[in-house]
Amino acid sequence: MKKFLWSMALGIAGWLGTGGLQAAPTLPSIPGSVFNVANAPFNAKGDDSTDNTTNIQTAINVMSSIGGGTVEIPAPGIYLCGPLILRSHINLQVDAGATLQMLPLGTYPSLASWIAGTNLTDNEISGSGIIDGNGAAWWAAFNSSGIDRPNFIQFAGCNRILVRDITLQNPPTFHLMLKNNDANITVTNLTINTPGDSPNTDGFDLAATNILIENSSISDGDDDVEIGGSQFLGDLVITNCAFGTGHGVSVGSITSGGVSNVTVVDCTFNNTDYGIRLKSDNSSSGGGAGGLVQNLSYSNLSMANITYGAIVLYSYYEEIGTPVGISPFIAANAPVDPVTSTTVVWKNITFSNVTATVSSSGTAGIIWGRIEQPAQNITLDDVNITAPAGFDLYNVKGLQILDSQINPANGPDFLIYNADTVLGNSAPSANLFSLDGLPGNLNDLTLVNAQAGMADSAALGENPLTLENSLLFVTNNLALAASNNVGFFLGTSAATINVSSNLALNATLNLFSGPGFNPKTNYLIFTYNGALSGTPAFGAHPFGFIGNLITNVSHEVLLGLKPIPVITNISFAPTNTLSFSGTNGTAGSNYIVLSSSDLTLPLTNWTPVFTQSFDAFGNFSFSVTPGTNGPQKFFLLKLP
Repeated sequence: MKKFLWSMALGIAGWLGTGGLQAAPTLPSIPGSVFNVANAPFNAKGDDSTDNTTNIQTAINVMSSIGGGTVEIPAPGIYLCGPLILRSHINLQVDAGATLQMLPLGTYPSLASWIAGTNLTDNEISGSGIIDGNGAAWWAAFNSSGIDRPNFIQFAGCNRILVRDITLQNPPTFHLMLKNNDANITVTNLTINTPGDSPNTDGFDLAATNILIENSSISDGDDDVEIGGSQFLGDLVITNCAFGTGHGVSVGSITSGGVSNVTVVDCTFNNTDYGIRLKSDNSSSGGGAGGLVQNLSYSNLSMANITYGAIVLYSYYEEIGTPVGISPFIAANAPVDPVTSTTVVWKNITFSNVTATVSSSGTAGIIWGRIEQPAQNITLDDVNITAPAGFDLYNVKGLQILDSQINPANGPDFLIYNADTVLGNSAPSANLFSLDGLPGNLNDLTLVNAQAGMADSAALGENPLTLENSLLFVTNNLALAASNNVGFFLGTSAATINVSSNLALNATLNLFSGPGFNPKTNYLIFTYNGALSGTPAFGAHPFGFIGNLITNVSHEVLLGLKPIPVITNISFAPTNTLSFSGTNGTAGSNYIVLSSSDLTLPLTNWTPVFTQSFDAFGNFSFSVTPGTNGPQKFFLLKLP
């Protein structure tokens, strides 16, 4: 198991080392020509009242006709304008001290996107100025009557886009819409600064390929970054960014186009509703036809004062809603649909080195796959979250929680339903994980270098349950049925289940050799304070050994391991002498060699040949001369 944990950790390091991109996005090529829109022949006016749409659009068109260059919005001034259509090889530059502002709701001419590019190559939006959407009136109208709103900045089918140094604020709706087969997008040193109560003002809407977002500050009224849609998103890196108000870095809700290869690294979250939020469902109405979401890596993240949850993955976005206060009962009774191409699939997702505090209304997090399509291969490594409530783990297979601490103010660390979980540490830890769940559900729980406790053993229905250098405390009765499998890694470290009351032990016990394993040692596997009952069976065990249970007046169940002698060498001499030798016997004890010419005879009808003793090292050897031209002979080594 330890080898498995360390190989997993190396896999994380290898993934992060790639940077998450196939290659750095190709930057646009912009010629050196510059048009200042305030100069003749364009004569735009930064007086906060003139409509400069024609002036700026003419500058863009003329610049395009000579092969491209920079269209400059100079300081000082506020330049109002309506919809602008970008061309290839154009840099729209807003200088420090200048603002390019959208015409207000009452005079904006249509629902066309304000700054838009379609099927272009080589575009840039730059400068240290401000691009402002004049959004307050749009938000009020939307909240009161649900009016449609134009997109703010939108690229579709474009290649080689650079957004740098600029401040975006107050759009009618999303800030940057980068979907419909965009590719090679670089965003650096961007500031998005929009009130947190503005409706649906996502910082980014992304369904593109080969994207880098770095060194930026994002605060808005919805998803700080929204990832995925009906088109594919692949190869995205978000690094060294600070997220403020908003819903955090989100995947979904629409994921039908697929999402693959996303890295979020070295970022901070302060006062966001969520930290990392992955949301989808199977419904195409309103919130999200599902699809395949895979190969996501979130690392080196610091979160403070998160409202609802630090790490949230859930698959019932439209059907059940906000994933706070989801009990195992709710998870067990969620809708079940046929698996189709629109079923949401989450797989191969890693969270590492994440520290978070969650405010009074939230939960540490939730991993909630669908009943018909559990989330797969999810890892939390060095995740430390302090929150009012713990972490929910529902419908997930191949989950690993390593070197992590969940610190809820109330309730258990983990609520579990239909979860296949490795819970452990790279080195032994005194930290105690508390677990609870739903009576009758099945979970696969492995503890490695860990201590865990649960109040109601029936609430986990663990099968199998495996302990390696770990202790499990059950503060109630523990009833293990014949259908249960309990595994123990035996060696110098303890693997013990401590039961505070009655122990019904009918399970199959599986035995594995751990560090320092000694077949001649008795191992303590259960303690109990009430009554002991049941007849356990033995399943897997180290080669050459079987188990024998020992009980005592101290309310302990010990496992005594009986060695099984193993024949390691057989030779036949020219004198018709057949020789056997082997090891793994009990030093000084006897063994009997039996012989028969018929394998089908019961052992009571086999003939004893002789009795000998194992030597001081448990080795043995014996020779027989079967004779010639006689019937075939079979030999058996029997312990008394």
